[in-house]
Amino acid sequence: MAIFRLSIWNAWLLSVPFIALGFLFMGTKKDIAKRMSDMTGYNRKERFFTVAASLAPYPFIIGTIWTPFTAKPLFLCIGLLFYIIGMALFAGTLRTIIQTPHDEPFSSGPYRYTRNPLYVAATTVFIGICFATANIILSGYLIIAILLQHFMILAEERMCREKYGIAFEEYLKEVPRYLIT
Repeated sequence: MAIFRLSIWNAWLLSVPFIALGFLFMGTKKDIAKRMSDMTGYNRKERFFTVAASLAPYPFIIGTIWTPFTAKPLFLCIGLLFYIIGMALFAGTLRTIIQTPHDEPFSSGPYRYTRNPLYVAATTVFIGICFATANIILSGYLIIAILLQHFMILAEERMCREKYGIAFEEYLKEVPRYLIT
């Protein structure tokens, strides 16, 4: 079986709803994209990781155009389960982002369980796609994207410490960076 081939039944079928949901929610409030891409106060290294991590999902998503689903039912089912969980978390996180006033930190909804639910959700969606395709190249690329994302998160946390002070420090103590501490 080919690792990459163009077909109507490729993993792009899972990428399109993910992209559409992101654009749909982000388009509902004009300041969201600006708020989420603000790198004011970042040093050169933090900017590099933030830009790299922000762009990292796109080659993965483009790769799904040529990536067929696996013929192994177990991998396909596990992948779809991860995908559905990730999409639900993604939608809930976007909803929280939209409802949070611009001058307040995100701390409700999924942000009560993880400081980075948007990244956890996207990673869960992409893990689902990796299982559903059983594609080692996409999986390897995802590992690199996760590492870039981690360094971007460290930069965001540094800026939140400066912006929100003690309130953010308390939040750091109560809520794990990802899902587990």
